[in-house]
Amino acid sequence: MSLLLKSKVKQSKGFTLIELLVTVVVGSVIVAGLLYLVVELLQVNRREEVLTQTQQDVQRALDYITTDLREAVYVYTDPYDVIGADKINNLPPSAGTPILAFWRLDPVEPDNSFWSVNCSTAFSNDPVKQAECDTLKIRQSFYTLVIYLQQTNNANDPWGGPSRIIRYELPKYSASSVASLTPIRGYWDPTATGNSFKDWKRASTTVAGQNLVTGDTRGTPTVLVDYVDTLGNSAATAPTCQTGYTASPPNSNTFYACVSNAASVNNPTPGPNQTDQGVNQTVEVFLRGNATTNRPGLITTYSEAGRTPTLRSEILIRGVLDKAGT
Repeated sequence: MSLLLKSKVKQSKGFTLIELLVTVVVGSVIVAGLLYLVVELLQVNRREEVLTQTQQDVQRALDYITTDLREAVYVYTDPYDVIGADKINNLPPSAGTPILAFWRLDPVEPDNSFWSVNCSTAFSNDPVKQAECDTLKIRQSFYTLVIYLQQTNNANDPWGGPSRIIRYELPKYSASSVASLTPIRGYWDPTATGNSFKDWKRASTTVAGQNLVTGDTRGTPTVLVDYVDTLGNSAATAPTCQTGYTASPPNSNTFYACVSNAASVNNPTPGPNQTDQGVNQTVEVFLRGNATTNRPGLITTYSEAGRTPTLRSEILIRGVLDKAGT
């Protein structure tokens, strides 16, 4: 009987220390692997959410640019045609690279006080303004110069991502100055005598007989979207445009445009900047986002992982008013 009891006692002693250690190690490996998989799944899910959000922001920005261009009447193949000492000169410091520049028509809003103005009475002592008032009543819109630029972000900027897009506009009037027909400082109508779309210049003291406010231009810059991919700055990143189109700018493949060169019977093979031959233009706009820098929730910061597909939009510029060359 005593032998049987001793045998039962020996059988109920439990696990040895080595067995417990092996169990703990194996269990730890399994739990660690499961935790790693969970963390990776959460990270991938968050990364995809961030990339989707970036792509949606870029898509909305491209839609805005496309809508803007549909109202254009003249697009420059080289934006620097309207940037310089006697042209636009108040862009933000280090505003970056100009990508697109064009003229569009902006309507006078129906609720603007201008519509209650009697031109012959309000401007009886100024024949030039009276004629301008009558013209504006008929046209119901005025020309606005729009420039899109790409600016690199830095650590001190409130904007995220490698770069951002800035939209600059120089309208003829502000909402509050239409009734008095007071142009924005530096604005000079491209259809006025002595000026043109192709060789536009800002208002200066040499302009006689016109109601202009001379001096530096007073346009308005606003940020359209951030988290745009890094601006290319070498020949290796040069965009490819089809024959008959000019790349603007010539050294970026993240945000750029291909602007068609106009052709005519007298000039069947036009060069760059020859867009005043009285024919419609076509513009292709390309834009790529990047969420690799400072995007909340994006754990990995690899450049390729943060880039989104390049979006493309093609726009036919319908306006040809006053574009015929001489």
